[in-house]
Amino acid sequence: MAETDPILPQSSVKGLVPTLNNTGWMTEGLDEVSQAFVAYAATTAGECLDLGCAYGVATLPALAGGARVLACDMEPRHLEILAQRVPPADRARLRCQPGMMPAVDFPPGSFDAILCARALHFLKGGDIGLTVLRMHAWLKPGGRIFLVADSPYTGPWYKQAKVYEERKAAGCPWPGYVEDYRALLPPTSNPADHPTFINPLDPDILARVARAARFEVLEARWLKGAMAGSPERTHAGIIARRPA
Repeated sequence: MAETDPILPQSSVKGLVPTLNNTGWMTEGLDEVSQAFVAYAATTAGECLDLGCAYGVATLPALAGGARVLACDMEPRHLEILAQRVPPADRARLRCQPGMMPAVDFPPGSFDAILCARALHFLKGGDIGLTVLRMHAWLKPGGRIFLVADSPYTGPWYKQAKVYEERKAAGCPWPGYVEDYRALLPPTSNPADHPTFINPLDPDILARVARAARFEVLEARWLKGAMAGSPERTHAGIIARRPA
């Protein structure tokens, strides 16, 4: 889409679009859990939440399938670009709201489904737990969450994969956490364009957090990235259900 959609920022990396707030990139394709959200959202009568939506890589196909979507992102400029990309026939089913995790909040029982893709790893552990706990309240009984996070085996932090494995074996609750993310960047990168820390996750961690928030985990697994040639363990993903 970056080559054909002039509304999006220019990208130097095929398949990725840079964000406007130093939080990495939006992929131009959907991983399998995000695809499952799009398909599930089309079956719902109520509104669905795309939390950390960036420029709408999941919001747009969900709307195209007939879903009603609240698109939420910490960067209002992302939402402005997303709104411009929505076809006229779908605009009545889109709402946009800026908000930053974990402070963002919504009324209880607001949504039939929630997607949070490639955003939770920008939070520290306690904030991840708080955000997923709030998702339980935001969902209607029987609703589902679809969570995707970058794994310890991707990005510049793959260099810390062995440390992650050792910490996990020792029982550390957040074994992928990298306090000084910028120290792992290549010399050609501008540190100011990146967050100071990163907290990559695995399927076990996501499932643990979801169960602690009283979700029933339906699926938890590694995900291959949406870009061609991505490793098999690029992301971690779960689908979980709020019991009726």
